[in-house]
Formats: sequence, structure tokens, C-alpha cells
Amino acid sequence: MRNPWTGEDPDRGLKPLDSTLEIVLERVTEGRLAAFEVIKQAWRSVVGSADADRSQPIRLSKGVLLVEVADGTTASKLRLRQGEIREALGGLIGRGEVAQIKFRVRRSQTRAEAG
Repeated sequence: MRNPWTGEDPDRGLKPLDSTLEIVLERVTEGRLAAFEVIKQAWRSVVGSADADRSQPIRLSKGVLLVEVADGTTASKLRLRQGEIREALGGLIGRGEVAQIKFRVRRSQTRAEAG
């Protein structure tokens, strides 16, 4: 709509905001996504085959790595090794990228859900 006093059209030259936001979000999240991919790929070598079979990194957000585990025993074992795991991951993706690791026990399927 033209300005009635100046005759200028303020909409001229504007670009859709969604395409600009998409570009900005890609740039902002690119590093975090790359770090998480490195974690997923290296998980087996960092925690060992036995624990890797019973655990899986789910996401990395604001320095907190969420790991889903098969049971409470695995969660306890990995909690005890948290410092060692963070140090190993820090060597791969940079110190401070993983400030904390949280473990979540995977829900088991009940008989009612299975049938």
C-alpha cells in the first residue's frame, strides 16, 4: 500500500521472511548438528561395544547430551563413567560442547501394548 503523503510503496524490495529465517537457522544449528553426528558415530568407541548396545545418544542441546539406555543398571554404569565419557567426547568435538550427560531409561513394551 502506497503512503498517501509521499507516494512511496514500502513493500517494494521486501523479501519473504521465511526464506531468510531458514538460512539463519541452518547456519546457527549447523555446528550443533555436526557435533551430534560425531557423537553418534563415535559412541561405540567411546563407551565400548557392550554399553553401546544398551545405550543411544538422543540429542545434544545447550551442552546437555541426552542418552537413552536399556535399563537402570546401564544408566548407573554410564553415570559412573560420565567424566571419562565427557573427556573422550571433548577430544572429538571440543571441550565444553558436552557439559553434562543425562540418562533416560527406555520404556519397555508391556504385554498389553505388544498384543
